[in-house]
Amino acid sequence: MEDNTQKQQDIKEHIINTTISLIENSDGLIENITIRAIAQKANVAVGLINYHFESKKNLIEVCVQRIISHVMATFPKNAETEGSPAPDDGRQSEMASFTARVFDFLLNHPEIAKISILADLTEPNIASNSSVSYRAILKGLPESEDKKSERIRRIKAFMLLSAIHAAFLNRQISAELLHMNLNNEDDYTDFLRLVTEILNIT
Repeated sequence: MEDNTQKQQDIKEHIINTTISLIENSDGLIENITIRAIAQKANVAVGLINYHFESKKNLIEVCVQRIISHVMATFPKNAETEGSPAPDDGRQSEMASFTARVFDFLLNHPEIAKISILADLTEPNIASNSSVSYRAILKGLPESEDKKSERIRRIKAFMLLSAIHAAFLNRQISAELLHMNLNNEDDYTDFLRLVTEILNIT
């Protein structure tokens, strides 16, 4: 029984890895990725995919979550050592560095990132990748017991996440809009540094 359970888990992982490969080569057009195409590439029956995931939508969501979730491991150190805050300029530099790493991740996985961001904007929910990213950013900002300051802190985290999303989705026309090429590491690093300065995220 245990061997069969492990076998089923291995098959499930194989389907996920196969689908991830198809997504990364899809140019963001997941409508072109059919269950039949996944089954053929994974060398499994269509019914097996439906058994494990019920629908293509569920399978795609699992794959996108799998790929994006590891970026949270790069969260700023000060988020985990709230008892010993860094100096303001150090914390701001850390947050700018973190957002640059997130943006670099998006650029290296453009199809996945586009699917995830657009899905979250279309059907927002508290467990989405965007919500998880928002909470990670919020965790990196110093808490406040004052109600107004805490509200401002939350809005700043929301604005930073929105800026990251908008910058990624508009990166192809960023040179015309911002006179900065957001496909270029130096430019997007500078852009995100300026955004954290403008928001006074320290």
